[in-house]
Amino acid sequence: MINRKKLRLFVLIGIVIIVILAGGVFFTAKAIKKQVAHNNERQQTQVKKGEQPPTSSSSNNTLSGDEKVPEKTSDKLSQKATLTQFLETFSTWKLNNTSIDNRAKALQTLMAPLAYQSNYIKEEADQLKLLLERYQKTKQIDTSNSTQLVSRQYERSNLYLNANSQGQYYVELYYYETPVYQTTGYTIEAKYNITMNGNQVVSLALLSQKSVPEGKINGNK
Repeated sequence: MINRKKLRLFVLIGIVIIVILAGGVFFTAKAIKKQVAHNNERQQTQVKKGEQPPTSSSSNNTLSGDEKVPEKTSDKLSQKATLTQFLETFSTWKLNNTSIDNRAKALQTLMAPLAYQSNYIKEEADQLKLLLERYQKTKQIDTSNSTQLVSRQYERSNLYLNANSQGQYYVELYYYETPVYQTTGYTIEAKYNITMNGNQVVSLALLSQKSVPEGKINGNK
């Protein structure tokens, strides 16, 4: 009888111990789960506030550095585009006063004042108009004048930037020239050294000039 009572007591004590242990495990797990949830919520709040990891600053700096490269490339492209525009204007005019005057005015914008004056752009325009007026009256060519009474039309150009001299270009220019007394003309190849300062021509030096046989502009028409 006593043994049964002791056995029941031991069983009861064992049950109590198991319940206590189970409860401890349950509450411990609940506390851990609550802590994890709290940490997750805190991280999400930091992200919403715009906090970034330390590596993002380095990444942004790299991007900013990359963005500076196209600016330099853009400057070179802009200068080449301006030089091409200058060559088109320089080698194009029709034999009428309006076209001759428009060319001179456009070149005044594309060239620095000293370059404009030293290449006698305005004087050349005045001479052309004078020769044209005389020809229209007499139908004769004034061969004593160095200015030729011809119209010109830009065809194309090749630009080579001098790597050792900023803004200096070696230029191969092709234009179609037609004398006033002819309906057809010929292609001229002219080679220049041209120096740009920003987007203006500051110097223009003719190296050579010759007519090109039909169908042979560097081997191609």
